[in-house]
This record gives sequence, structure tokens and C-alpha cells, in this order.
Amino acid sequence: MHLACSHCDFIVEVPDLAARQVAKCPHCRSQINLRTENNDTQVVALSLSAIILLLSSVFYPFISFSSNGLTQTITLPDAGRMLFNYDSTLLGVFIDTSIIILPLLMLILLVPLHMGLLRSLPKQWGRRVLKFTLALELWVMSEIFLVGVLISMVKIMSLADVSFGQSFWAYAGFVICYIATISRVNNERLWQQISPYQDVPVSSGIRAIDAQLRACHTCHQLTTDKRCPRCHTATHFRNMKGLQKAAAWLITSVLLYIPANVLPIMYTTSLGSREPSTLIGGVILLWEVGSYPIATIIFLASVVVPFAKAMVLATLCVLVYRQVGSRSGTYTRLYQVTEFIGKWSMIDVFVVALLVALVQLGNLMSVEPGFGAMCFGAMVICQMLAAHSFDPRLIWDPPEQVKEVVND
Repeated sequence: MHLACSHCDFIVEVPDLAARQVAKCPHCRSQINLRTENNDTQVVALSLSAIILLLSSVFYPFISFSSNGLTQTITLPDAGRMLFNYDSTLLGVFIDTSIIILPLLMLILLVPLHMGLLRSLPKQWGRRVLKFTLALELWVMSEIFLVGVLISMVKIMSLADVSFGQSFWAYAGFVICYIATISRVNNERLWQQISPYQDVPVSSGIRAIDAQLRACHTCHQLTTDKRCPRCHTATHFRNMKGLQKAAAWLITSVLLYIPANVLPIMYTTSLGSREPSTLIGGVILLWEVGSYPIATIIFLASVVVPFAKAMVLATLCVLVYRQVGSRSGTYTRLYQVTEFIGKWSMIDVFVVALLVALVQLGNLMSVEPGFGAMCFGAMVICQMLAAHSFDPRLIWDPPEQVKEVVND
């Protein structure tokens, strides 16, 4: 089977792989997403377990916070719902959607898909359902939220007594089952149920664009058509509109980076005194109280990583119009790292949401979100969209070739 590497467009002849074997592009060393093992039974079992645990975590106490005889207990949906009371409705909707609704929807869809639903559905509906299901993974942030919960607890354990409810342990179990499920989903086997891969007679060792072939980024089918015959997704030699979108999202994220770091992300009220807290201020406070590992994690995830991602993406956009030569492999790996860690910068937003939901003891102690939290969340989303829009194959193209394929 001949496939084009999605990162450098190099055509590779991939043999039948045994279970747990992976193929790597000999040109850029990227992993080629082609797996042959049948994990349908495991995916169904793990998905059902994850669904049960997630539903269990919604209805029971999640965390309790006690100070001076006053107690505040929250459920999992309160993480986003409490933000509605502080004119942060969009942020609240995003949080509850990304940690509850989207993972639940994805797991519910994975069960019938791995029980043969795609064979019985009309092909046009099967394509839509499968593409929709696979697209949800980018926006599911359950594991990031769980890390944010643990960081939040470190922040407030010195101020009051904190106890984890049944819901917390159920949610932790759900995250484990969810990660195990996603690691076993075999996209290629699912697409095979809709339409078998149509191998193209072409020599390996050349780039698809040089053979006048387009590689579908959804199902990896090689074709000469402008629409993939397998999944009906629009194909391009190169997606220059994606580059323009990436630049636009990147500029927007840079503009949001400044208020996200300058404006308060939350306000803390203690004994009637209201104090603002910025990202850097929170890191300094954690460092001063001796929470060096947590301070380091938040500083890297919330300050260093977004800045580094912006610099990497800006560099890649500029270098698209220049011949990068032997450094193309390095830039590809930088892009892969940027794409992988994209949503992990959302940790600090989840920390703020947890503190707002949990610390509500009137004038004695309370936390409310600041506008900086909204800016920071929007910045992370813009950076994710920028990385997702960028076509990494452009890194390997000489400038004269880029000009020839502008929006073919």
C-alpha cells in the first residue's frame, strides 16, 4: 500500500503491519497512521466503562471545601456553571462542553461504530458520522481538566480543608478509560468499513506532489481528484488558504496574549479585602509558599509554552516562502510538538474555573474570574486553530513550487 506522509508528502510503500507495529516515514521520521490490529471489542468495553464512570461523576459530590466552619461542596458541572454568574458564560459553556458533553458524545458514537454500524449505514451518512466523531478528539480536554483539579487543590490546601468526593474518583477512572479507548481506536479499519483503500500505482521514494497526486488528510487516500473518492473531503496539492487562516489565528492569539498576562485572571476576596491575581502573580505566590513543582508547571504551561508556540508558528509561516533545506526535519518536529501540546496550556483556565466554583464562602473567602481568564482561554483556542490550519507539507516545498500550487 502506497501512502503519502502527512508531514512531508513523501510516498512510502507500507507493508502489512503486525499488531503494535508502526510505520515511520524514512524522509522526516514522522509516524504514518496505519494500523491493522482489530481492537473493536476492547474499544467497546472501555467506552462503555468510561461512559458509566463519566455519568456517575456528574451526579455526586466532586470536591468539598471547608474553612472556619463553612463548607462549600460542588459537583462536576459546577466547574463551568458557576462562571455563568460572573458574566463568563462563553467560558463556562466551553469548560462544561470540553470536559463532559464532548467526551460523552464521542464515546457514545465510538460504541456503535466499533460494532459494525458503518457497514449498515448509507455511505454518505457513514462518512459524516465518522468524520464528526474523529474531529471531536481535538476538543476533548478531560485529562487536562483532571490535572487542573490537582493543581487547584495544591493552591488551596494550605488555606482550608479539602476532601474529594465519589465523583472525583469516578472522573479519574473515566479519564483513564478514555485515554485507553482513544489509544485503541483504529481509524484505518473504520474507513475500510466504508470504502477499501484504493492503492495507486506509483513509485515510492518521491513526493506525492511531484507525481501529481493529492493526499487526503482525513483518510490518507492518494488521488488525482479534487475530492477524495473515499471520504469525499476536498483535497489539495497544498492548502494555501490554510496558511492564511493559520496566520490570522496566530495574529489574533498574539493580540490576546498581552491582556491574558497583564489583566487579572481572578479576584480573591478574603475577610472583605479583594485582591486581583495575574498569571505571573499566581506563579510567584506558589513559588514563595514553596510549591516549586506546581509553580514551574503553571509558568511553563501558561507563560512559556504559549509564547514559544507563537514563535514557532510565526517562524514556520515565514519559512514557507523560503527554501529551508536540511533544516526541514527540525522544523517538522517543532510543528509536531506544537500541535501535540496545543491544548495543555488550558490548564490555568481550568484552575481558575475550579477555584471560582469551590471557593464561595461570602466575605470570608471567595474567588471570582477576571477578564484575563477569558482572554487566556481565547488565546489558547486561537493557537490550536492556527496549528490545525497550517499545512506542514509546505515546509518541505521550495519557494517556486509553493507559488505554482496556490489554491489549486
